[in-house]
Amino acid sequence: MADLLVGLIDKKKPKTAIDICCGSYNLLYAAKRRWTGINLIGVDIIPHTAKNVLCINLDGREYAINQKQKYPLILANPPFSSKNNNEKFSMLYNGIFARYRTSRLENEMLLANLHLLDKDGLLVIILPSTFVESEKSSKMRILLANAYHVKKIIKLPNNTFGSTGIRSYALFISNKIMQRKITKYYEVISQGDNLNISQERTIDQRIIRKGHWLNHICKNISKIDIRRGNISSQMFCTEGFIVLHTAKRNNNWSPSIRYIMENPKNPVFTESGDILISRVGKSAGQWTIYNGEKALISDCLFSLRDSGGSIYEKIKDKEYNGNIRGVVTRYITKKDFLSWITTASR
Repeated sequence: MADLLVGLIDKKKPKTAIDICCGSYNLLYAAKRRWTGINLIGVDIIPHTAKNVLCINLDGREYAINQKQKYPLILANPPFSSKNNNEKFSMLYNGIFARYRTSRLENEMLLANLHLLDKDGLLVIILPSTFVESEKSSKMRILLANAYHVKKIIKLPNNTFGSTGIRSYALFISNKIMQRKITKYYEVISQGDNLNISQERTIDQRIIRKGHWLNHICKNISKIDIRRGNISSQMFCTEGFIVLHTAKRNNNWSPSIRYIMENPKNPVFTESGDILISRVGKSAGQWTIYNGEKALISDCLFSLRDSGGSIYEKIKDKEYNGNIRGVVTRYITKKDFLSWITTASR
């Protein structure tokens, strides 16, 4: 993955590359493999030694605050975690970020990396999917996109961080604001031991500057009829009207059957030929074609109307591998599944 990302850098050989949270030096060594003779600097709060790397034992944020030198290439894969709410590194919050505050360590590390970026420099940083996708991070996206050029947004495979299932993106951020025209979007597809890059797509800067970084994926899907059920599990009983409900994850997933005593107001039904989707739990994202009598669905399912079967033809034999949200309880949104339909059918 490090070699793939470094290989996508469209920049002449930089004199120096730095990683201020370098860990195992994967990104720095990828730079060394691409550009022989490049100077490498690795900063980390945990002491390290590495061949052909100037190793500095320091918190990367402290290094950024005290370092006057700027760098042409910065590589970053900071830890994803919450941070202590203190003002120890308040000097990072200046300029356009003066009023910005964050409880996330990776966001503060982003500010530290930007602090070190040369006027013609490039930052390649890996961040969790919430930074790119969530409404909560929209303020930071807007600030970033209006002060820098977000050149590339690269969606990484779900197995990038092993069995943790943490979803992430790599961002290519440049200081060359005046040259920004478009943002390029890619997806890295993992197939066994091989990594492949999807076809390039572009996003207009007006969209990027408004913080809506993934709107391009969801265009033309607003007309699809997808409904969430409105029956909660608290209404279930031992007999009565049939309700289709989510079920455990399975290679041949299908909904389970529950019962309620009375029909709810404005009930949501599914009909034969609809696509049923598990919305929540370990089976979130699994789907099936429903073949049965008209039935109620619980709030743990989506029902997608597929008149003529055109959507099924696009996604048949494909397993959902799109966004899975949440930490303790996993779930997907309508937008997640519709976005996956768009990308899966390409």
